[in-house]
Amino acid sequence: MKIRGYWRCPKGNSGIPLSRPPYGYKKDLENPKFWVIDEDAASIVRRIFQLTIDGMGVEQIATLLDREGILTPLNYVASKGMNRGGVRNAPTATSWGKSTIQKMLGLQAYCGDVINFKTYTKSYKNKKTRYNAPEDMAVFRDVHEPIVERAVWERVQEIRAKGTRKRPQKSGEISMFSGILVDCGD
Repeated sequence: MKIRGYWRCPKGNSGIPLSRPPYGYKKDLENPKFWVIDEDAASIVRRIFQLTIDGMGVEQIATLLDREGILTPLNYVASKGMNRGGVRNAPTATSWGKSTIQKMLGLQAYCGDVINFKTYTKSYKNKKTRYNAPEDMAVFRDVHEPIVERAVWERVQEIRAKGTRKRPQKSGEISMFSGILVDCGD
């Protein structure tokens, strides 16, 4: 099938995931085309979503996970004996970055969906990856077991869309007016 100048493979239109499973999932041993929940990592994913709903920002969550000694997704996969590409430039195996958490909070796969055709290349000569428009992506709902309920995922997306961040003061406490009042200085 050809859409907007590039070809779509039939496997992607059938709802089979075309990418590797994200943190929290692993390939099914009986049918490696599908994903099953990796309960050790899934508990961390659920906790990240709950901390976001509770009002913590991505930087605060990253600091908390680092302080508790929880392995980053890349180092977790390596500890299981699997090799996955990626740059290991963090000072320790538990140094969570805020971009990692931001990406995890935006993954629709955590509520059981598979999204294929997120990216494409114009031709075999031009290897530059481009992002597809949302209407050109193929979304398949409830393909695998969700780690996070859809209502929780949608609530987190609402919180992220608001953009109000609750930053702690020097004392470590978050003001009850955080995200409501703006301090313009003296």
